[in-house]
Amino acid sequence: MPKRISRRAVLASSAAVPAMAAPAAKAFATAPIYQRLGVRTFINAVGTITTLSGTLMDARVLRAMEEASRNFVAIHELQGKAGARIAELTGAEAAFVTNGASCALCLSTCAVTAGADKSKMTRLPDLTGMKSEIVIQKRHRNMYDHAFRMVGVKLVDVVTADELKKAIGPTTAAVAFVASHHVLGHKVELDEVVAIAHAAGLPVILDAAAEVPPASNLSKFVKMGVDMVAFSGGKNLRGPQSSGLLLGKKEWITKAYANASPNNYFARISKVGKEEIVGLLTALEIFLAKDHDAERKEWHAMLGRAAARLKGAPTVFTEFIPNNDFSHSPRLSVQWDEAKFGVSLTQMVERLRAGTPSIEASDMRSFNPPWKGLGIFPYNLKPGEEIVIADRVREILGSKA
Repeated sequence: MPKRISRRAVLASSAAVPAMAAPAAKAFATAPIYQRLGVRTFINAVGTITTLSGTLMDARVLRAMEEASRNFVAIHELQGKAGARIAELTGAEAAFVTNGASCALCLSTCAVTAGADKSKMTRLPDLTGMKSEIVIQKRHRNMYDHAFRMVGVKLVDVVTADELKKAIGPTTAAVAFVASHHVLGHKVELDEVVAIAHAAGLPVILDAAAEVPPASNLSKFVKMGVDMVAFSGGKNLRGPQSSGLLLGKKEWITKAYANASPNNYFARISKVGKEEIVGLLTALEIFLAKDHDAERKEWHAMLGRAAARLKGAPTVFTEFIPNNDFSHSPRLSVQWDEAKFGVSLTQMVERLRAGTPSIEASDMRSFNPPWKGLGIFPYNLKPGEEIVIADRVREILGSKA
């Protein structure tokens, strides 16, 4: 039989465990969060890419979110008041905050299929008895259009305006349009798409996730008559990464919101909290009050400093990339004699990533339209990081000279 252990001995031994663990726990708690988790941080010369965590929020946005977190509110009331303010700022009839731009597209699709009919909303994505097709230009098909398809609709591809008109039938729920550098080369412009769709009594859904700046796009599309427009909140608006905007005509925005969380229907899974709602509204107000011309001049100056730092490096050539502003910020291309240095563009991207600090930059051959060289985007660079990047490029080439 084991010896009897006193209650005092048990308490004493158990107290020793947290006492011994305390120094390690304290060290863990005081270290920077990403260091604690062993997660790599990097200089972002690529842009507002979701896989690279989007953007960095203004301190005022962070303060607003922290303030919002201190109290309970009714989400429907908050969405209503915030949506009214967003509509006022953008000129839309109605608006609300979504869980990203893809969620906004999903909710738009719910609106044009099930609408606010509870029996239909409950059955999604079963579209039996509902309109079940969305017409879209073939050039606009992309890796994000699952936001439409997840609701159960079939995307009908067209190329020309005549094909668009002929594709519209009794099962057509809407016409979709994508505004992005991914879709360059389409045949039918947005104004004509709106005219054709409205002549057939159909709404237009616009994916404009990354289409700011210019700030005027926040009102331009609704002025053109687009019924529902989706924007990302976590890109150039510098709002929470998990936020988005859906704005447009009151009829359709009301139907879309009927399907949205916290309502218990198909899109309940895409929840947006009070912090994201307040954060995105604050980011939008800051964005619209910003001096965008001055900001753009500073981006050019930043890239100019990087180019100057690289000047004189053997065979290195820099140029600003003409891109018709589809990336919404200037871009600098850095090129060199790859054969002479034995460093390919792919290897340069990899070595910048592997260094300390880690740097993410772009292979411009993969962009649309494609270009040459290493792409440096200034949008997410902090002051001085352009010099770090230029010096690292010189260092990598110098080590192979």
